[in-house]
Amino acid sequence: MSREYRVLLAGNPNVGKSTIFNALTGLRQHTGNWPGKTVALAQGTAEYGGVCFRLTDLPGTYGLEGSSPEETVAGECLKNDASDCVIVVCDATALERTLHLAVQIMAIQRRVLLCVNLTDEAEKQGIELNDGFLSERLGVPVVCTRADKKRTTEDLKMMLWKVCTGAVIPRPIPTGEMTVKARVHFCELLAFQVLHQKTPGKKRRDHDRVLLGKYTAYPALLLFLLAIFWLTVEGANYPSQLLETAFSFLGERLDQCLRFLPDPIRRMLSEGIFGTTAKVVAVMLPPMLIFFPLFSLLEDFGYLPRAAFLMDRPFACAGTCGKHALTTCMGFGCNAVGVTGCRIIDSPRERLIAVLTNSFVPCNGRFPTLIFLLGFLAAKGTELSGFVAAVLLTGFIALSVGVTLGASFLLNKTLLRGQSAPFVLELPPYRKPRIRRVVLRSVADRTLRILGRAVTVAAPAGLLIWCLANVRAGETPLLYWLAGKLDPVGLLLGMNGMLLLAFVLSFPANELVLPMAVLILTAGSSFGADAEATQLRQLLYAHGMTAKTALCTMIFCLFHWPCSTTVLTVWKETKRLQWTVLSVLLPTATGVLFCTLVHFLPF
Repeated sequence: MSREYRVLLAGNPNVGKSTIFNALTGLRQHTGNWPGKTVALAQGTAEYGGVCFRLTDLPGTYGLEGSSPEETVAGECLKNDASDCVIVVCDATALERTLHLAVQIMAIQRRVLLCVNLTDEAEKQGIELNDGFLSERLGVPVVCTRADKKRTTEDLKMMLWKVCTGAVIPRPIPTGEMTVKARVHFCELLAFQVLHQKTPGKKRRDHDRVLLGKYTAYPALLLFLLAIFWLTVEGANYPSQLLETAFSFLGERLDQCLRFLPDPIRRMLSEGIFGTTAKVVAVMLPPMLIFFPLFSLLEDFGYLPRAAFLMDRPFACAGTCGKHALTTCMGFGCNAVGVTGCRIIDSPRERLIAVLTNSFVPCNGRFPTLIFLLGFLAAKGTELSGFVAAVLLTGFIALSVGVTLGASFLLNKTLLRGQSAPFVLELPPYRKPRIRRVVLRSVADRTLRILGRAVTVAAPAGLLIWCLANVRAGETPLLYWLAGKLDPVGLLLGMNGMLLLAFVLSFPANELVLPMAVLILTAGSSFGADAEATQLRQLLYAHGMTAKTALCTMIFCLFHWPCSTTVLTVWKETKRLQWTVLSVLLPTATGVLFCTLVHFLPF
């Protein structure tokens, strides 16, 4: 068996450290927690020259004495972990700043390998790096890497093999006695010596003049959201119809294959389990395949940190900071992920506010329901255009962000009083999105993971709905008996008992609200997987759905209890029952209040 070496990967945020990690490990990755901490660390393996390297991607940090849990873990790991080598990733376009961490690590670790990344970006700016002189001055091997060349990754593996096997022995210069001021001066002088402006470089457009301009920043943000929602609404229709047709064909074949089973069992499998699961996939998959890649492209382009910067002022007025805006953006994909992402907020008070309010923004599982219900806001028999639907959906999203700010302000003035902590955010340079990599990552890491969770929950939920619809309490199916019990509350909220029951039964996953509503209204029988959206709307019209009912349902879809996964995540993050209960009560109370007000409005 080949020898295994332990390797740590360290660096500042936004230096391409995770890209280097992904290039080294490929698909041989997993995530684990640092002992005693709820901080996830990416881990993976790489092979070269007959040996195996076990790599740990540490959270991005600017120094060894971090203030956030992630930075603290990175510092503790670098100080205490007995690794065979530490790869420190620096940015060639900001060498004087990113070298500062490398110099700190060299004071406590002997086997250090310096990886100067983004040299392709430096070349575009006409900057040339003398890596040989840099290696000589620091006493450690230096490897230059660039995003568009696979060969540079092989060079890094080869040098890592030499360091770990002893073929190259780093001799870092003594930096342990340097003061902070001396380290900063040393890094600035060294960067000046090894970097040369060889050519003028390409003239770069100043996108921030528009995207962060005084009068254009917020309109640009709304336009980005509007474009994403319009493409999602328009682009999801045709693929959804194709999937529904395909699942209808598969459902018929499955039903024929199960003819040998008793009728109740056959219907339970084909209508209850398969029918529900098929509807969830057909409704959820197309919007996710569009929304997540588009959102990831904005992230890769470098716009999301700027969105957080823009939202810093309103969030600061609410008693938190711009990092809260980042976790809110994460919540649009998955509220559980958004809650976990709150670890990036340094202040415990602001972190808790962000955890408690993350469910006010709709996760990806709620978007199909919102998009479907938009059709009821038009006159009966007509359809909203894709652009108008996107505008309305953007308005609902803006409302959710506004309510998030209001709830944060309320918590800041009552239960969680305190002063806002200072907010420091590095704005990365704009980069051309790597479309293929972004799409693959968003599909693998987000779409398939969330879809898998929904399908896992949908199958038993479909079985439960079918059983409730076919087991009777006297002459009434249990499904309708439960809906009748909830009818007074549902009518008060501008809906009805059946719609409210759909929300209750969808507690395991928000993705199930629309399929649950259809199954309840059809008494758990199969409603044709090839049914188009217009047919589903006719079904809801027949059961009393109006524009006001649809509006109240959309509001309650925006503001109601988080899914079971998010509730469990809040419990893991806070370790307090009262905060977990409050994270459920806050959005639910907001939804009840808004729905009741809309229900009693005279229109």
